[in-house]
Amino acid sequence: MIKTVKEFKVWRAHFCCSPKGKSAIEGMKKLRQGDNEFPYGNLESSVLSTCFLAAKYLPKKDQMDSCRRIGGLQLPVSAVKGSSKRKPQNVGRNSLILHLSTFLKFYTSDESTFDWVGKKIPDFGEDHPDLVAKFVNAVYSDENIPAEGVGRFARKSQKDGIRLAHWKLQD
Repeated sequence: MIKTVKEFKVWRAHFCCSPKGKSAIEGMKKLRQGDNEFPYGNLESSVLSTCFLAAKYLPKKDQMDSCRRIGGLQLPVSAVKGSSKRKPQNVGRNSLILHLSTFLKFYTSDESTFDWVGKKIPDFGEDHPDLVAKFVNAVYSDENIPAEGVGRFARKSQKDGIRLAHWKLQD
């Protein structure tokens, strides 16, 4: 655990000083906080820790568990029915998109998020696919996902019943 904390501190320093990371964080600072109990400090720590987990995610070492969870996502039953044992593609990136979209909706919501117990992206709050795309492109520097792609994936995941799950640290 101590090794992971030290690793996170080093990663955070590099991320916050990189041009793409700095731009994404500056964009997040400009968001209007909704009338709720989710302060900016919690948003920043949630976003950075999720970005760190996405950067560390190794798809080759991960397998779907019995609850259809893989890399921060819980897939619907329909995704694993039949004889298809193929792993979903871009799990780390897609999970990062859904987690960040949810955090930003929480932060910008004008209603209390305390009682929200769902696992899908909430309907309340404001969409910020441009900001999510900035973070995704900062974490995955070899990709250039547009804001439209983020919005499209978020809508498709809602329709398909993909839910958030806890990230599991890999060895």
